[in-house]
Amino acid sequence: MNLLGKILTLLILVMSIFFLAIALMTSAAHRNWKVAASELQQEYKAIQQQLTTAKTSTLEKEQFIQAEKVARAQQLAQLESQLAIYRNEIDSLSKQVSEETILSQQRFSSLEQAEARASQLDKENKGLTERNVTLSKEVATSYEKLTDFTNKTFELNTRIEELSTLNKDLSSTVAKQNKVMKRLNIDENELVKDIVPLINAVVVRTEGDLFAIAAGTDDGLREGHILDIYRGQRFVGRGVVRNVENNLAVLGTLSAFMQATVQEGDDVTSKF
Repeated sequence: MNLLGKILTLLILVMSIFFLAIALMTSAAHRNWKVAASELQQEYKAIQQQLTTAKTSTLEKEQFIQAEKVARAQQLAQLESQLAIYRNEIDSLSKQVSEETILSQQRFSSLEQAEARASQLDKENKGLTERNVTLSKEVATSYEKLTDFTNKTFELNTRIEELSTLNKDLSSTVAKQNKVMKRLNIDENELVKDIVPLINAVVVRTEGDLFAIAAGTDDGLREGHILDIYRGQRFVGRGVVRNVENNLAVLGTLSAFMQATVQEGDDVTSKF
């Protein structure tokens, strides 16, 4: 064998070894691919199982969330209803507070007026004390004059007898005039019934637009008489006599003149 034959033989040997290595490598790679495919398939199944589990868990969580939403919605509705009740209660309490504030202001005003009235009464009381001292002096002086009056009593008694005789004559005349007036249906108070007498009374009871005072026909009051109402120095309004008895009269308020509500203790007078 020559050199060329040896070279070709060696080349063929090398190529055979090369192709053998390639064949071995291809076979190994083929076997690795199957194993990898089997492992991937197992991983796929595991992932599918995990996905199914996750979907089931997700569905359960969605159902739980939906139920929680419904429960929360119900709780929210209850809370809103409770809130509305609380708001109504707050509005009611606010109104009560406002009314109490107004009443407190009125009471405070009444207290100030009462204090002013008490102060005025103290001044009047001091004036009365001074007046009593003066009257005591006047009584002493009057006592001294009593002797002089005693001396004149005899003369007055004589004059009284004369006046008594004259009174009998006048009584007889008045009796005749009364008979004539009755026969003619003439009321002796007809000309003076609308004249309001001097009244200084106090409100003893109130009821709505009506109030009662401790004065009546014995004081000259008649139905239709109009009197002024004061609380201290403050003008409250006017009332008209609706019903009157001996020592009690019921009056109704005249809305056109009212500046405040009549209260027990208010002064009722005709001096103005």
